[in-house]
Amino acid sequence: MIPVPKPWSEQYLRECAEDEIALAQLMRLGRFSAPAGMTQDTLLVRAPVRSGGFLRGAANNPRTTMGMIGELPRWRRDWVAAGELSAKLGLSIHQDPEDGSVSVSAGNRRRNVTERYEDHPSNDAATWAAIARAAIQKLEAGKDN
Repeated sequence: MIPVPKPWSEQYLRECAEDEIALAQLMRLGRFSAPAGMTQDTLLVRAPVRSGGFLRGAANNPRTTMGMIGELPRWRRDWVAAGELSAKLGLSIHQDPEDGSVSVSAGNRRRNVTERYEDHPSNDAATWAAIARAAIQKLEAGKDN
């Protein structure tokens, strides 16, 4: 029996955004926020900055935009972004079609992150989730050293 994947629900997209925002913080890319009505293609943008009692968008604040990105890569929702992240951090990906899962290793004897295909909208989405979560695990472990 072939498992039925989860839909790209609002809750699932919120989880994607949470992982992408956590990665941005660990990579010191700045603060980002997710809009209320997310889709698979929604870009996360820099969170507004409070300055002198007024909220200003980061695009209007040269102090926050120097050397920082304005839009966050869709690490949990796009192959290009997930692939670049995997290559940058040296992550190893292992697909297991028989088990219906994908595992990503952060190397250095850290535990693998394993995601089941049936828990995601597609096998691709499961792989992106495993990559993002392994990256979070690796970056968090690096903070302790």
